[in-house]
Amino acid sequence: MSKVDWIKKIIKTNTSLIVIVVAALLIELTTGIIYYNSQDIIESTTIRVMERENSTLSLCICNKLTKVEVVLDNMSWIVADDLLNPDSLFSESYQITKNNPMILGSCIACIPNLFPERGYWFEPYSVRKPDGTIEMKQLGSSRHDYTNYEFYIMPMVTGKSHWCEPYMDNVGAMQRITTYGVPVRNSKGKIVAVVEADLSLEWLKDIVNEDKIYPSNERFLVTGRYNLLAGEDNLLFRRALEYVKKDSDKNGYETMEDENGRKKLLFFTPVGGKTDWILLNVLDENDVFGKMQRIMRNLLLVAMTGLLLIGFIVWRSKRNLERLRQVNAEKERISSELRVASQIQQSMLPPNYLKKDDLEICGLLVPAREVGGDLFDYFIRDEKLFFCIGDVSGKGTPAAMLMAGTRSFFRAFSAHENNPAHIVHRINESTCQGNDTNMFVTLFIGVLDLPSGHLRYCDAGHDAPIIIHNSSTSKAAEPITLLSRLECNPHLPAGLFDDVKYNVQETFLTPDSTLFLYTDGLTEAKNAGRKQFDLQRIDDVLKKCAERQLGPKDILDAMTEKVHRFVNDAEQSDDLTLLAIRYTPQRFESTLSETLTLKNDVSEVSVLSSFQKALLEKMGIETSLARKIRLAVEEAVVNVIDYAYPVGVEGNVEVCMMTDGQCLKVVISDSGVPFDPTLIEDIDISLSAEERQVGGLGIHLLREIMDSVNYEHLNGYNTLTLRKIYK
Repeated sequence: MSKVDWIKKIIKTNTSLIVIVVAALLIELTTGIIYYNSQDIIESTTIRVMERENSTLSLCICNKLTKVEVVLDNMSWIVADDLLNPDSLFSESYQITKNNPMILGSCIACIPNLFPERGYWFEPYSVRKPDGTIEMKQLGSSRHDYTNYEFYIMPMVTGKSHWCEPYMDNVGAMQRITTYGVPVRNSKGKIVAVVEADLSLEWLKDIVNEDKIYPSNERFLVTGRYNLLAGEDNLLFRRALEYVKKDSDKNGYETMEDENGRKKLLFFTPVGGKTDWILLNVLDENDVFGKMQRIMRNLLLVAMTGLLLIGFIVWRSKRNLERLRQVNAEKERISSELRVASQIQQSMLPPNYLKKDDLEICGLLVPAREVGGDLFDYFIRDEKLFFCIGDVSGKGTPAAMLMAGTRSFFRAFSAHENNPAHIVHRINESTCQGNDTNMFVTLFIGVLDLPSGHLRYCDAGHDAPIIIHNSSTSKAAEPITLLSRLECNPHLPAGLFDDVKYNVQETFLTPDSTLFLYTDGLTEAKNAGRKQFDLQRIDDVLKKCAERQLGPKDILDAMTEKVHRFVNDAEQSDDLTLLAIRYTPQRFESTLSETLTLKNDVSEVSVLSSFQKALLEKMGIETSLARKIRLAVEEAVVNVIDYAYPVGVEGNVEVCMMTDGQCLKVVISDSGVPFDPTLIEDIDISLSAEERQVGGLGIHLLREIMDSVNYEHLNGYNTLTLRKIYK
């Protein structure tokens, strides 16, 4: 017998044993692969989760600090106005502490001998006592020379606001604090005082230690000079600080060991804002991988036990039954994943129904499969409705992934852009990148100005929307036009070519008219006879809805009912998406209105100030709120005076202020160069008054003070509308 024949005989007579051995090896190999892949997945997931946790916690701290910064930055203006009255400074520090629970104490540290009659040191100070009461006192003295403290020196030297290093306050707050100081300038621009707010480090400690994901989490908050703000000063902190000091951008992830040699995961993130603070988050590696290691050990024991059963399965089972079982299990897994994917996709959509004073929206998306490629989205920013509807080529999971990306692009690119053509252009560029499958998406994006009804839109190969007019507004002698199609330029869908040029189009929606948008899943819905639900049937349904003056929700109900009756038992062949937007503007009934016309000369600001002061008094607006409103309006008007007209060109700025008894409405218009201030992301409010340009508070200040800010450029005029509810 040859060697080959002998091997064949061994294989033939020991087939079951060989199968068991091979199965055992495969199980062990699979277990090892699963273990190491799972470890990589858990590690990468942990990194993302912890980085997100650090970012969220840093943002929370930054947002709370920003509130303090905004309060003091605004108060520095008010303090500057009251420098002639030293007694009023006590009231200012008291109001800062009383109205801001985050602030433990507040003082106004004046330069020496600013008020000779009050002594060399004058530092009005208010502090919140443990029982909640606020105590006021004059803190400055030879025993407490605040001119030697960082919170006073840095704003005086740099002319900028400053967060100081933590220190023990044994005179005022009687605990460890950090202080934020803002310089105050007199009418000549000289820094004469520093308005300051004290924050308790106990407050930071509470924030840093809340909502820990893992029990071993240890968090620390340090300054840019590595002084501890929150957390326990221990060996682990000092070891972690060594890694942070080596990193130039103070942002990252490191693996380290504690004093006992246990592996730790270190995440550190800058807090941002005006601070140089750094958040450190230390996690025990065993918390991340310990449970998985125990599971894998148990899995190995189970696998070894299962080897005994494999022999029985090989002997008794039939290959076809095993294959069928695997196929069914795979189908169930895929079906389960698709159900989850469908839930995720539906959660990405905005609310199906929204009703406001000036707007009513209803949307519907019915995918042909578990997941689909249709989308609709909307949101409101600066009194403008941003909305879109789209249809991705193809169906199923690939289309759903492109749909999710398109929706994310729409949200991201429209956050600081009001031109729908620019938004479509950027979506097209992003969709074309790496699009090896040549998938594309038809899009219609619109931006509706709610006060005026001005609609700007861009169509990228999508079906033109239909306008349902309000029949009750038509005159009896005129023929009633119930429906009209929006005129749309022929553009290519997004995702085909990255150099496509998209143009914006404009129209106006009349009050109580409805914009009806849909995808081709409506027009191409087929019945058992393969006939399509065409445009004529859509028009018939919408005309009946117009005659009955139905709202968006009822329009969508009527349309879907008609489609279901038409299709009957036929299988849905394409995704169906509907979106109805009804424009219902509310008229502003003015009880008091006055208009002032100014030249584009900064000297006119004094006229504006007198005009505002007198009119706001007539309206009965509270003094402190009136002061803020005057500041916001003056910032906006000065910005127009400086930049609306070219140098040497004279022009007018019209300011109209009106009230309905509860809401103040300010309309600022000019015929200068178009400029939309609502597109400005933010400003650097840390700059001093001399460094900041006139009107430099810009949209940030307007949004902080006013309830809404809206800009439109129509018929050659820039119109900025500000609203503030004061009752």
